[in-house]
Amino acid sequence: MSRRKRPSDASTVYGDFYPNSNKTRGTLTETMYHRVLTELSVNRFKWVGMPDTIDERFLELTLFRQALCVFYFDKDVDRYMALRAAGVGKLNMYDNPTQFMVIGNSMVSKTLTAKECVPIWGNFLRYPDNDIVLLYANKLANIDRTIEINLLGSRHSHVLFVDENERLSYVNLMRQQAEGQPILFGAPGLSMEKIQSFNIGIDKDVVLNLMLAKAKMWNECMTLLGINNSNQDKKERLVSAEVGANDDQVTSARGVALNARMLAAEQINRIFNLSVNVGWNPQSQQNARGAAGLVLEPVGADLTGSGV
Repeated sequence: MSRRKRPSDASTVYGDFYPNSNKTRGTLTETMYHRVLTELSVNRFKWVGMPDTIDERFLELTLFRQALCVFYFDKDVDRYMALRAAGVGKLNMYDNPTQFMVIGNSMVSKTLTAKECVPIWGNFLRYPDNDIVLLYANKLANIDRTIEINLLGSRHSHVLFVDENERLSYVNLMRQQAEGQPILFGAPGLSMEKIQSFNIGIDKDVVLNLMLAKAKMWNECMTLLGINNSNQDKKERLVSAEVGANDDQVTSARGVALNARMLAAEQINRIFNLSVNVGWNPQSQQNARGAAGLVLEPVGADLTGSGV
């Protein structure tokens, strides 16, 4: 009894259960944008004078995801801590929590009064920035996939109508062409006279317009995150008023997150007698430029860690 040959293509085995490659690629693209935008978000600020026991990466990730990280001195371990937390107890007249439950891991969980700690909020609304990243990662991924589909349509611009008996032969020819084979081999007796085709060629300006839309979408996201993007387009097309208006928007968006951090730094210094400061991280401009492949120039950015 001959052994059954194992199919080489997993899709022939699992059928409908095999992952759709187009959906997988779309998900992968969105995940990539989410990762890149998250990296840019958590690298926007630079803390100066923080105790060595504070993990700045963890601090900014917590503010990005939860918009709250509590700074306090832990007497049990004799060190300063900045951990994720939740406001508990009653609110005071200014809607500020009077107690916080800080959570580090299974071994660290305690409730502190407002006088024992300083809450570091992500912004004055106290809402995480993760929604910006989630939304624009999806938008950018959709534009990317649309560009890829249109490019593929430009490469394979015809729908063929062939005899069903010769369908497999034409599929093999198309596969060879897509693989870039130097010579295409057809089956003997393959009829080329019975082929009918329908042109679905893509407009030559579609891809260019989509790329411009993608750049504008990226600019919108950078503006909401407070990252300068006024010089991502050709400078000669921007008048000074347009550049200034964009810079005002970027500075305002930057202050939304930075002002809350600066207020927390002032409270930390007053309560714990430290010299903590926070400012815009100039390296974030270079990170954004590397991620987008575009030109950025810092406008109104503070390079010393003292504020906007």
